[in-house]
Amino acid sequence: MSARTASAFQRISLHAAECHNSCSASQLDTYLHPDLCRRSRRQGRLSAPAWAGWAGLITAVCGTFGFVSLGFLADGIGRKPTVMLWYAMCLVLTPIVYLWGANWGLYPLLVLVGVFGFFTLGIWAWAPVWLPELFPTRMRGTAVAFCFNAPRFISCLGPLIAGTLIAYFGGFGMAATIVGLFFILGVVAAPFLPETKGKPLPHGLWLETPVASPEPGN
Repeated sequence: MSARTASAFQRISLHAAECHNSCSASQLDTYLHPDLCRRSRRQGRLSAPAWAGWAGLITAVCGTFGFVSLGFLADGIGRKPTVMLWYAMCLVLTPIVYLWGANWGLYPLLVLVGVFGFFTLGIWAWAPVWLPELFPTRMRGTAVAFCFNAPRFISCLGPLIAGTLIAYFGGFGMAATIVGLFFILGVVAAPFLPETKGKPLPHGLWLETPVASPEPGN
């Protein structure tokens, strides 16, 4: 594979991974609260807002641990296997939480919500951990900003698609599972990106060939 072809694959992989983050991870967490409210009314224990509040708290706390854990594990076993693990767990956990978890009761569902938040929120940590290491210093800020924000022009259609799926299937379960298929993009795209663990930043300013200053009067 030529250098130009490899670079093209890497750019496509980056956009695929970020498109997944914008389309899938950010959408799925918003489904948890109304879905738990609907299910809690059937069991008649805590009020629906209370269940939604606990779900939000558990998701946020576990997501914070997911952020931190991804960074440490990426330093331990490498960026690529860590990110692929997080994406794969998000893909597997989505149908478990939204299709089957509710059948086990609300308390087991809250446990699943915590594990789900650990991975679906924690996956965002790959952007500051791995993404800056893929670009040379002279363009790092621009490249990271573009890769992180450009896919949002695609993901802006997410709420429209999600609402249509919820109305069509009559609930959140199948709609969330279909939206969660975007996690496949991350699993497929990550292998095309270079492993940067233990390597210097590409074309760091201290490694680039210095340019001599012109002599005064020339």
